[in-house]
Amino acid sequence: MTCFAIRQGLALFILCSISSSHAWAAGTTPQPHPQRCEQKQKKGPLSAAALRATLHAHQEWLEQRDGLGHRRADLCGADLRQAALEGANLGRARMEGANLRQANLRQSMLTQASLAGADFTKANLEDGNLVGADLRHATLAQANLKRVIGDEAALFNAVLTGAQLQDSIFERAHFEGADLSAADFTNATLVDSYLYGALLRRTVLTGADLTGADLRRTDLSDATLLQTNLQGALLDGARLHHAHMMEADLESAYLDDADLRHADLRDAILRGTDLRYANMEHARLSQADLEGANLEGARLNKASLQSAKLRMAILYKALIDQADFRDANLHHAVLIGTQGAEVMFTNAALDEIYAPKVSLPRAQFNHARLDSANLVSADLSGANFSQATLTHTNLQEAILRGA
Repeated sequence: MTCFAIRQGLALFILCSISSSHAWAAGTTPQPHPQRCEQKQKKGPLSAAALRATLHAHQEWLEQRDGLGHRRADLCGADLRQAALEGANLGRARMEGANLRQANLRQSMLTQASLAGADFTKANLEDGNLVGADLRHATLAQANLKRVIGDEAALFNAVLTGAQLQDSIFERAHFEGADLSAADFTNATLVDSYLYGALLRRTVLTGADLTGADLRRTDLSDATLLQTNLQGALLDGARLHHAHMMEADLESAYLDDADLRHADLRDAILRGTDLRYANMEHARLSQADLEGANLEGARLNKASLQSAKLRMAILYKALIDQADFRDANLHHAVLIGTQGAEVMFTNAALDEIYAPKVSLPRAQFNHARLDSANLVSADLSGANFSQATLTHTNLQEAILRGA
């Protein structure tokens, strides 16, 4: 129904029909399952002659869609195993459920093609164009997708295990629920892509750009993210245990309740990152930049933070048993209620930390700088302050038994 306007006095009211807004929403919401073929293809592989005729007719349809007699390619459910389709233009073609195993689609055009449920296992799509293609529930296991452009493609629940996607571009693409285990996205561009709940176990994302990507609830265990750009990415609840994230850029990313146990984040950038209640036990964070990061309630037991930058970081009620902060910079950090036994702060910069009511029994503060630190009511029993600097340090009501 067409929207219309009613002018009443000085006010202008815009009234749009509810049915039209519902129709728009339905048009933009992905269907949970692929559409079925309207007509089934004959059994057996499509002949080369029949395929050439279909491609020729489809090319004419693309060039003159309003012309009579021109037909859009309908290869729904077709058997195209090992088909030679290099450089073919199949934009907007209907190929739902087609069998394209080991097919050669190098440099092919599949823009806005209907490929839901299609099987591309071990197919060659190198340098192809999948912009806006519908690949829901499609299988692309071990397929060659190097340098493919797939902006805004729909890959909901698709299977891409072991696929080669080096240097590919999938900006704003939808991978929700997809299985990307052991896929290789080296130097790929996935800016603002949607990967909610996707499986990325052992996936290689070295040098990939995932700025602003939605990676909530993803499984990235044992994944390789060396020098990966994850600025502003959503990683709430993500599983990243044993992930290799050296020199990754996670500035302003969100990792609430993420699992980072045994993750390697050496030299990573985590400035302003939200790590509230993240599990970072045994994580390697030496020389990482965590300036201004929020680590409220985070678990850092036995984590290595040697020479890490934690200036103005928030460690409110964090758990840091046996964590290693040697040579770390915690200037102006907030450690209210932080708890941890036998923590190493040797040679650390703890100037002006705000740490009332911390519980740090048997902590090692030797050679540390604690100038103007607030340690009111802190439990520092058995702590070692040999050769530490405590100028203007506030130790009112602190427990220093055996220190």
